[in-house]
Amino acid sequence: MKRKETIQIMVTADEKQIITEKAHRANTDVSKFIRTTTLTDGKVVFLDKGGYIPRNLIEINDKVKGALRDGKISDSLGHELLAGLKDIMTIFVEISQQLTIINNTEEEGD
Repeated sequence: MKRKETIQIMVTADEKQIITEKAHRANTDVSKFIRTTTLTDGKVVFLDKGGYIPRNLIEINDKVKGALRDGKISDSLGHELLAGLKDIMTIFVEISQQLTIINNTEEEGD
């Protein structure tokens, strides 16, 4: 469906910045952000499409392994931390698969 209608709203400079920042964090443009958050029934969840969370979990995992290898932390603490990180990564993947994700390539007319 081709979009033909326009809605204009007045916001303060602060409100505009907040909306723009939220759209940026959701990895989408302002129009799509506003459409999605206002037209979706229920709660909309924006995952970190840029991979910030998994990338950082992998980095932490690598640092723990390095500290373990270099003897900077005890074996028991290192293995406990690695097990905890693995649990967090598994839960993140499960949550990611269950939540609504805005996909910029699916919507016509953008």
